Amino acid sequence: MALLTLAALVVACSSAPSTSETPLRVVERGSGLTLAVTAERSVVAAGEEVVVAASLSHDQPEPVTISGSGTGLAFFSVTRLEDGLSSGPPVMTSDCVPHELPAGISTDYPFAKSGGWSPDDPNAEFMELYNSDPALTLPPGTWRIDVTAVGTIGEGCAGETLDLAASIEIDVTD
Repeated sequence: MALLTLAALVVACSSAPSTSETPLRVVERGSGLTLAVTAERSVVAAGEEVVVAASLSHDQPEPVTISGSGTGLAFFSVTRLEDGLSSGPPVMTSDCVPHELPAGISTDYPFAKSGGWSPDDPNAEFMELYNSDPALTLPPGTWRIDVTAVGTIGEGCAGETLDLAASIEIDVTD
């Protein structure tokens, strides 16, 4: 009997973690910068908050200045892969504010919504509902979460263009 109990404990302890508990991380690099996108879980239930964030870092020994929107450098949007239902492209200001990225650490950008839409847009009803709550909750389906880091490297908006993009997919179940 003790042997059977021990065998059951070994099997229970060695089972793989639930898919829903699997974190996701995608990294894109360019121009000496790294954009990382993370999601706490790969599967969530409909109506449950999707926890996602981005970070931006660089490989230089000194701080790097990126000029861009005063609202930040990383912007999020979502699209359901089955039918193209979308939050639309992110919206940002064009005020060209300098953002200093410190050396050796990532600058975090928590998920934030932005956007605008026309009542004539086929996605207007979803866009209005999507933008009415700052939390990211989605109806069932497979969703691609896109993150774009946009700006120019250096002070002012005439430097080398920063345009990094990364995407992750989340399954939202009924």
